[in-house]
Amino acid sequence: MTEKILYRKVEINEIEQYHKIRLDCLKSYPENFGTLYEEEHKSANFKFDKIITHQSTTDFLMGAFLNERLVGICGFIQEKREKTKHIGEISGMYVMTEFSGQKIGAKLLNATILTAFNNFALEQIILAVADKNQTAQNLYKKFGFVEYGRLKNYFKENGQYETQIFMTLVREEN
Repeated sequence: MTEKILYRKVEINEIEQYHKIRLDCLKSYPENFGTLYEEEHKSANFKFDKIITHQSTTDFLMGAFLNERLVGICGFIQEKREKTKHIGEISGMYVMTEFSGQKIGAKLLNATILTAFNNFALEQIILAVADKNQTAQNLYKKFGFVEYGRLKNYFKENGQYETQIFMTLVREEN
């Protein structure tokens, strides 16, 4: 790819692009996400709508843009309670299939981690990944995420169960 990908927070005027990519990930890889395509499609508000609309300093949806087109997303939400606000969670990581294999996911994840750790109160990032999603697990491990637990039968759809793996990344001490 010769065109440059821009990594930045998704803005309110790009919410429709977010809706399209969110539905694409749920339709294309239903086993990797906790929300069903049908649930989100019927919903008046998608998972990150409020975060995009309110432009919080602690919560955001990072986007990968190719010529103003949103081709990848990675959400981040910081805990709000006093005892847990040093922890944040990555959620909804996805790059459109036609752009896979171009390291966009790695650069998107890196941009998300760097933006999250710009908040000095943040010490730890957690995430959950489907047991069968080995590509995502490998990417997270390359960035230093380590597994801290598994929950069997976390997702259940049509009598089929999926195991969820929980991973964490702790801010490096300077």
